[in-house]
Amino acid sequence: MRLLSALCHEGIEEYIGSLPGIEVLNVVGNKRSLLEALSRDKYDLVLISKGLPGNEEADILIEVLASKEFKGQRTAYLYGAYDGFCDDFIKFLLNHGIYDFHVGEEITSKDIERLIFKPASKERALYYFRSHYDNEMNAHYPEQKNKRNKCFFEGRFLFNSGLGSLFSISNKKNPMEKLIISIISNQATGKSHTAWNLGYCFSKLGYATSLFNIDRGYSANLFFDIDEVYYNLLDFTLQNNMHKDILDNCYKRKNLSVITGKLGDEEEIGSEDFLKLLYCIRTKSDITIIDTRTGLSELTRLSIKNSMYDLLVFDCDIMHFHMNMRMLEELKDDFVPEKTIAVINNTNIRSSSHKFIYNELASSGIPFKDMAFISSCGFISYEAMHTSLTPCQAAVDRNKSFLGDMDSLLVKLGISGE
Repeated sequence: MRLLSALCHEGIEEYIGSLPGIEVLNVVGNKRSLLEALSRDKYDLVLISKGLPGNEEADILIEVLASKEFKGQRTAYLYGAYDGFCDDFIKFLLNHGIYDFHVGEEITSKDIERLIFKPASKERALYYFRSHYDNEMNAHYPEQKNKRNKCFFEGRFLFNSGLGSLFSISNKKNPMEKLIISIISNQATGKSHTAWNLGYCFSKLGYATSLFNIDRGYSANLFFDIDEVYYNLLDFTLQNNMHKDILDNCYKRKNLSVITGKLGDEEEIGSEDFLKLLYCIRTKSDITIIDTRTGLSELTRLSIKNSMYDLLVFDCDIMHFHMNMRMLEELKDDFVPEKTIAVINNTNIRSSSHKFIYNELASSGIPFKDMAFISSCGFISYEAMHTSLTPCQAAVDRNKSFLGDMDSLLVKLGISGE
């Protein structure tokens, strides 16, 4: 690979020079030198950073790099710490066909290698664009701000730009659009319970909401007290190739549709059927929630690949924590931390067990989009099961903290009750 670096960072450029597969590495120190180098030679990749000196405007430089003259040459952009101009500039990059970029104060060797050797698709780039790094971590535990273990799996941190923390960024949210939310976990940590309450919350706010229950045993039947007459509708729809009619052949409660199979059924639907159903569901829904099977299956991977947000559900059990982390390693590039919210479920933020799991997550160095904490609603859940109520409804006068936690999670998903 022929690579031109305009990063103005000796440490990163030295690291790049050591990578196998880099046949030519030329380095320039300002924008004018960059343009001159491009006029002389052809490169496979140009790395450029926001901090590159020069009088030329960044947007004009990008327009040059994206012009027909340099067709076939890829550009990767290191923005640095998130600021108030970041969203508009990243959107500008996307509109010019530049999908490889990194936003954040810190960058790992894994990030660098991703930018160089693993070009992003437009879809993956949009995951990053739609994600914002919020300040929730430091707000809850400010003493952890400078104690994060700087590791993200095998990635090594290469530099710190000094422009602000990765987690200390604006809480600005995206405008409402069609959402697909995948709920995942490698253990029984309350995925279906979370889906149960989210489905109610979204539909109460007036959104056309669909809950696609593909978890083992189809527990949505218990939570929503779905009559047995509905149990075989999913099988009937698939057997008769009626995917497009799925929202007409499912359980409905006002503007909430619940797509689920037969209670207790262990069989998983096929990948092709899943994708056909998901397409038909999301085209008619404002919000689609996918309650995935515990553990890592092909449908879980497909769910993650098609979602805008992933809720990775933990509880306060250390074994469950390690099982979830193992699943993330197995997911490899299918795991996109910038669209993943780590949820500590069934917890008490004042307890030592909560603080322990929180600290383990914080010290992992994984740049989650956000973290959320959902307190236990205890016996309210059991009382609500087999009724027309959800814990959110039953907790109105009895567990205000649980309601507050659910409201907070909605905000992190870009949804407001206002």
